[in-house]
Amino acid sequence: MPVPGLELASWIEARLGRKPLWCGDTGPEKVQRVAWCTGGGQSFIDSAARFGVDAFITGEVSEQTIHSAREQGLHFYAAGHHATERGGIRALSEWLTENTSLDVTFIDIPNPA
Repeated sequence: MPVPGLELASWIEARLGRKPLWCGDTGPEKVQRVAWCTGGGQSFIDSAARFGVDAFITGEVSEQTIHSAREQGLHFYAAGHHATERGGIRALSEWLTENTSLDVTFIDIPNPA
């Protein structure tokens, strides 16, 4: 279901626990297709755009990322390197616990980056 760009920003904030930097001034009115590359994935914005996405979410931002998003008419969200990677590590921890005899503990250390 398509959502306005600001609503997606709120969704990201609620899930990751931090407000993302959002650049959506040239994006479509509603976001339907999203690409997500955790951590320092901002350099993949052009690759994501070739798949016809409306929005690109990653952890970090560079000046050229903002320009690329605007030129390609995308919503861009930078939600923090650490914050965007926690979900994958949690999923790996759960998988290891369920599928191996390893004693796994996920330790989440707050990181503002």
